[in-house]
Formats: sequence, structure tokens, C-alpha cells
Amino acid sequence: MTGYERGIKVMGGWKNNLPSIKSQFSSGRLAPVLAAGLINGLIAITLELSFAALIFSGPLANRVSMGIGLTLFGTCVISGLAALFSSFGGMIAVPQDSPAAILALMAVSISDALGGQSGERVFITVVAAIALTSLVTGVFFWLLGQFRLGNLMRFIPYPVVGGFLAGTGWLLVRGAMGVMAGTSVGIAQAAWLFQPATLIKWLPGVILAVLLLMVLRRYPHFWMMPVLLALAIALFYGLLLLTHTPVAQASAQGWLLGPFPQAGFWPPLHLGDLALVDWPAILKQSASIGTIMLISTVALLLNTSGLELAVREDIDLNRELQAAGLANFLGGLGGAPVGYQALSLSLLANRMGGKGRLVGLLVAALSAGMLLFGSAFLSYFPKMVLGGLLFFLGLSLMVEWVYDAWFKLPRTDYGLVILILVIIGIGGFLEGVVAGIAIAMILFVISYSRIKVVRHALTGANFHSTVDRSAEQRQLLRAEAGQLKIYQLQGFIFFGTAQSLLGQIRSQIMNPALSPVRFLILDFALVPGLDSSAASSFVRMNQLTDTKNVQLVFTYLSAQMQCQLVQAGLGNGGMSHIQFFPTLDDGLEWCEDQILSAAGEGLRENHASLEQELAEIFSNPGVVAKFIAYTEKEQVDSGRRLLHQGDASDCLYFIESGLTSAVLELPDGRSIRLRKMASGTTIGEAGLYLGKPRTASVSTVQPCTLYRLSAAAIQQMEVQDPQLAAAFHKWIACLMAERLADTNNTIAALMD
Repeated sequence: MTGYERGIKVMGGWKNNLPSIKSQFSSGRLAPVLAAGLINGLIAITLELSFAALIFSGPLANRVSMGIGLTLFGTCVISGLAALFSSFGGMIAVPQDSPAAILALMAVSISDALGGQSGERVFITVVAAIALTSLVTGVFFWLLGQFRLGNLMRFIPYPVVGGFLAGTGWLLVRGAMGVMAGTSVGIAQAAWLFQPATLIKWLPGVILAVLLLMVLRRYPHFWMMPVLLALAIALFYGLLLLTHTPVAQASAQGWLLGPFPQAGFWPPLHLGDLALVDWPAILKQSASIGTIMLISTVALLLNTSGLELAVREDIDLNRELQAAGLANFLGGLGGAPVGYQALSLSLLANRMGGKGRLVGLLVAALSAGMLLFGSAFLSYFPKMVLGGLLFFLGLSLMVEWVYDAWFKLPRTDYGLVILILVIIGIGGFLEGVVAGIAIAMILFVISYSRIKVVRHALTGANFHSTVDRSAEQRQLLRAEAGQLKIYQLQGFIFFGTAQSLLGQIRSQIMNPALSPVRFLILDFALVPGLDSSAASSFVRMNQLTDTKNVQLVFTYLSAQMQCQLVQAGLGNGGMSHIQFFPTLDDGLEWCEDQILSAAGEGLRENHASLEQELAEIFSNPGVVAKFIAYTEKEQVDSGRRLLHQGDASDCLYFIESGLTSAVLELPDGRSIRLRKMASGTTIGEAGLYLGKPRTASVSTVQPCTLYRLSAAAIQQMEVQDPQLAAAFHKWIACLMAERLADTNNTIAALMD
């Protein structure tokens, strides 16, 4: 499916979802859906009020009503579109806390930069910055989803994400203090915060936040937060009643969110207001906008992945990105802040039995009603409750990543979380983001460099090719096993790991106490790639092996990696001592052949006759003729099928000369080579002794001289000459035991 087709599928998805929305109006499902929509809507509205108060605080506090309009509009658009286009029926999406915390910093920065300008121009510039951030983030989400890149964001290190969230918690805590105290809070205002007139404004909100945190950690019921917030509001008005404080006086003293202008929350801007936007001031916030894009993407994917685990249902991450992208783009056209899928609200709706798209639509409808008709109601909302809710959100993030993480994370990861938090608190969010990613990369390089690049270091004594050779050849290869060293490499190879490998090889080759190495095999079967710095280490390795007359053999080396090595200078002095093979088995077979060839002229081609080999096996030349009498000699051309996979095992073959190959035939028509059998070896003895059908097919690779021994001939031998049969069975048992011993030796070497 092309990106265009995927986009059309998402855009047209709402029509396919209409039947599921209509089905929720059935009598059995409507009640939990309405309850879930009402509760989630009230919680979402309360959250968005706190975010608006966070962003439009300090110099912009007189514009908080317009800010509420932006966040409620965003809730309406983002929640409604997520309900229609999400891949999960109960998804709820709203403007979120992490982007709001950074947007609050942007608003303060823009206000400071335009300190000499009118309040109207500052407000319009801040709104334009919010809108631009949502538009750009929406496009970014959409492109990630279109090109199926959602999973790439999972590669951001976990402690880095934790540090970002802890830093977000700190920004929310600091912003909550500013909302309750009525001004921006920093180190310079620390003493002022503890003056009685200021203390009374923020201390109740902090107490509410701590109470929310303690109760919800112990009793995480979905009714708990709405009930506690309602009790807090009731307690506030109860105190006003007890102290005989009129509501108008409380509002004038800054205890309430209102009063709001008669015009209401919407619309906050008109097209003509764009002429007042200070675009250079917004351009200076490019880094913060990029940070919001990154953090929002990570948070969206984390929330969605967490919801997958909680509801035990697959969710299409890329479709969620597309849905959030469309929602943010359309929301950004109206100045709404960035929003995305909310884990807590979506999970709450699911646990209330209100799973379905209608819940998200009800949240959107409730927000729209509050946006258009709720200004009078919201004028009476206590600031300390909003500030306490913001403080709770920030405190919960900090407790999770500062306290809880101590018991969950390794100390290095925990230290990175705290370091990012400190940098964000001292320097700023962008500095913490950059430092966190840079430190995580350094820690990753250090950790990765400690991984052993050599998975297995083997020799010719404990690792062999799949070629069955004669007893004489096997004995010679054992004697010369020290000439062959095999390094099975693993992981992506970069400069650090390549240097470690070079050091190991140098120690092996240069150590006079060790047997001389003639063949060095480097197996790349488990290596996905290497960088240019690592390639230079292999060039130096080539120079080292060339001076020591060591044959360098590469196996399973991809064409791309081979091209990298050649471009880096591998083989500049000639390729005579460098070999490339597609598999480790091919490379081993070639090295073994070279060792055998060097041991004696014609050793590979000229072998003893079967009579001579049997004389050594039976230690009694007199019985050889009697044994051969039970066999049938055959001259077979190359390419002939000797054994058929699945046929009955009715005979075995002795190979006097030539070469055969055993292959496993797969159901799809492909075949896999299992072994090669050369002169002086046997074929088919395992199936014959087990009495089972052939497990592989065997064909001749070269013209062969064979001796066939049938099952009937063996039975005849056992009756006519039991001693000869016993000697034959003993020899077969020794042959199988030798193979088993070699296999055990190889397994033991691979287990080291």
C-alpha cells in the first residue's frame, strides 16, 4: 500500500466507524458510554483550564480567558478527530501537559523579548507561536505515519525519555506555583513566596496536590480524582462562607479564575490580527518548537504502547500518528496547543465499560459546550484548585522518575535521569534535551564497546567443515589443527570493537609460544554492518597477516561490507592472501583442502584402495577379501542420485574414490546442503542401522567408485561369519562415536 493510499484510508476511516458509533446507542451500552464521556469530559476540561492558566500566566494573565478558549477548542477538535480516525475504538486525545510546559516557557520568552510592545501584540504573537507549533507538529506526525516511521522513535533511550518527563514535571511544578502566586516563579522570588500574603495562595494548592498523589497512588479508582477535586472546590466555597467573603471580593483578590469578558472564550483572534505578529520573535523559538515535536512524538508512542499493554489489543502506531497529525493541523488553524492520545483518559474510559468512539465524541461535545456557553461557570473556578492539579501532574512525574525510578533503573540510567532533570532546571528544556541525547550516545558507545565482538574463537581442532574425509585425512587435519583459527564475529562493528578484534588477532599471531597460524577465518554471519573507521582496522589487519604469511579468509561478508573494505584499502598490496566465501562451511572446506594439499602431493586425489583401508580397519588382512565378497562394486558418473530422501534404508555405500553430496529437500522445492562425503567414507549407515527412511538425498559430485553393502548382505554375514560381522559392527560404532565426539567437542567450544 502506498503512502497516498494509506492517507486515503485514514481520511475515509470515519465513514467505516459510523456503524460502531451508532451501535453504542443500544440500551445495554449507552449508560456506561455516557458516564465515561461525562467523567472524562469533566477531567479533560479541568486539565485544559490548568494548561491555559500555565501558558497564559504572569504578563499574560489578563488574557487567560482567551487561552482557555484555545485549549477548549483544541480539546474539541483533537478529541473529536481522534475518536473518528484512531485505530482503537476507545481512544481519547487532548492537549497535553508536556507541550504545555514548554509552550509556557516560550510564552515567557516571547513576553520578555517584546517587553516594550503592547500587550495585544505580545498576546497575538504568543498565540501565533502556539498555532505554528501545532501546525508543524501535525505535519511531522502525519509524515511519520505516512512513511511508517513510528517505530523509529522507540529507539530513543528509556532513561532519556525519563529525564525529559522528570524535567517536564519540574516545569509543571514551577508553572503551578506561578499560577497560584500570580506571577512567574524563579530563584529570585523564593523569599517572596514564603511571605504570609503569598504563602496562603499557593500552600493550599500544594496540600491538595500532595493529597491527590497520596490517595491516587493508594486507591487508583477512576472516581477518586473527580471526587477530590469537587471536595476541594466545595471546601474553598465553604471557607468563603465561613469568613463572610463575597465572591466578587475573592475574584478581585485573585482567588478565582474569572471574571471573564462578556465576549466569552471564542474566537480569540481574527485574520486581521496576523499583521501584529512578531515573526522574528517566533523564529527564535525554533529550538523549543523542535523539542515539542520530539517530546510529543515520544509521548504519543509511549502512551499508545502503554494502552496496548493495558487493554491487550493491538493498536496501529502509524495510524495513530496520522490521526494525531490531522487533529493537530486542524487544531493549529484555530490556535490550539499540541495534543495527542491520552493514556490515562483512554484507559479510564475502557475500565468504565465505555469503550467506543462515542466517548471521545462526547468529550469533544462537552468541551464545545463549555467553549461556547461556559464562561460564566468557569469564572467561579478556584485558582488554587487549578494550580493544585498542575502541581499534582508535575509532582507525579517527578515522583515516578526521581523516587520510583531509584528502585527500578540501573544506577547509570538513574544518574542520567537526574542529570537531565538538573540541566533542565538550571539551563532550560532544550539544553536538557540536547545534553541527554548526547550523554546517552556516549554511554551507548561505552557500553557497546564492552560487548565482545568475537562470539566464538575456534580452531581446526574443534570446528570442521561438513566434508566427511578419510581416517588418514582426519588424522592429518587434527595434527595440523593449530594452523586454522576461526573468529565468529557479532554485532555492528565500529572503531572500538574493531580495535579490540585487531588486538586479539595481533596477540594470536605475534605470540611465539603459540603454534603458527596459516589460515585466519573471519565469519560475518552475525554482523549487520560496519562503519568506515572499523574498515580501516581491517586494512591494518590485512597488513599484519600479509607480513606473517597468514591467509585471511572472509565468510558471509555482504557485498556492501566487502565494498567498504575494498574502498578503505583492503587488498591494495594484492589479493593473493585474501579469500572471500559465501558461507563459513565453504571457507573451512577450502582451508582444510589447502592443509591437506600442503601435507603431500596428490594426497587429496590419490587414496588407498578399499582393500588397503579395510586392512587397517579390521587389523587382519585375511578377512578383507571375505568382507568385500558381501559388497557390490559400482562405477558411477557424476550427477547420479544414489539415495532418495524418504526411501527405505536398505543399504550403505563405501566410497573408494570420488565425491558425493547430501542435501535436505524442503517442501517448497529448495534444498540445503548437509554434508560432502569424500574418498574413504561411508554413506547411508545411520538410516540403515536405525531402520528408518532416508532423511536426505545423496548424489555424486564427481565420478565415483563405490562398494554397496545391502541390509540382506549384512544379515547373511551375521549368519555365515559372525566374527566378521562383529568386527564390521564395531567399526561402524567407532565411526559414529568419533563423529559424536567431534560434535561434542564443537559444542563445548561454542559454549565457552
